[in-house]
Amino acid sequence: MINKLNMLRDLSIPFPITEYFRQKAKSYASQYFTQDTQKRIYFQTLALLAVDAYLRMLNFNTNLTKPERWNASARLWSEANEIELPGCGNLECCVITTGQQYVTLPAEDLRIGYLFVEIASSEKTATLIGFLLDRGENIDTEVAITNLQSMDELIDYLTEQEASSLQRAGQINDLTQEFAEKKITYLRNWLNNIYEEDWEPSMRSLQTIACKKKFQLAEQIFEIQLSVSQQNDDLMLVRVTVQAENGALPMGMQVSVPDESDIYTETVNEMANLISIPLELAIGEEFWVELRIEESFIKEYFIA
Repeated sequence: MINKLNMLRDLSIPFPITEYFRQKAKSYASQYFTQDTQKRIYFQTLALLAVDAYLRMLNFNTNLTKPERWNASARLWSEANEIELPGCGNLECCVITTGQQYVTLPAEDLRIGYLFVEIASSEKTATLIGFLLDRGENIDTEVAITNLQSMDELIDYLTEQEASSLQRAGQINDLTQEFAEKKITYLRNWLNNIYEEDWEPSMRSLQTIACKKKFQLAEQIFEIQLSVSQQNDDLMLVRVTVQAENGALPMGMQVSVPDESDIYTETVNEMANLISIPLELAIGEEFWVELRIEESFIKEYFIA
């Protein structure tokens, strides 16, 4: 049980709680009458705002802007601790304490599931621990924290649900369908010091972060490095660099990336130690990097 909990925590997501979040949470909690209720609502709202910001950072659509959701009297008995993801449903945010081993799931309306969040005593960090899908059989059930699914699994699940929603609406293209079926690396995570498995930070400055990963292809070891800098709210600059672990790149090797409606490919036609491709991407844009040697290839998927 301890090992499983440690694994869950290794995959958890620490996310900063800003002063704006604390002020908004205090303002909303102050609408309730008793101190105990205000304290509970305050921490629930901190968790809600942190989760919402994290999901939006990953380019998921959320809806916390309805004025009535921040009016306690208009919500009657609901305490506004769920996040609406249009086309997918509601995700309920549940605050847990450090060392808590069990949670009791509330008997309320159907939702996507429950996301469990730990608020640091400093109130400056919310740690997204894990989630549990609502399968319609969890009502008033006590669940061990060790039975939660990881944050990686939640992101994969929401990606699939969002893609399915778009497909039902007839708004999905071939690239989005391909992404819905693959493991995706979110480059905006790197800018917030959150790194996916196997990607190792190799350089960081005030504006740029670079991460690298090793691959085996055609019985050779290669390294891909992506340097990422966000220029503004709409634009990200990415440089893809490919090197062989030992010596020059093999002749005929190809590195490809999408280029608007086409594919851009660089081929090793002469002695070269690396291939470097600059990309200019819109925030939230999907792209991939493919390495190919004859019939062997690997393909990594990213979202800017």
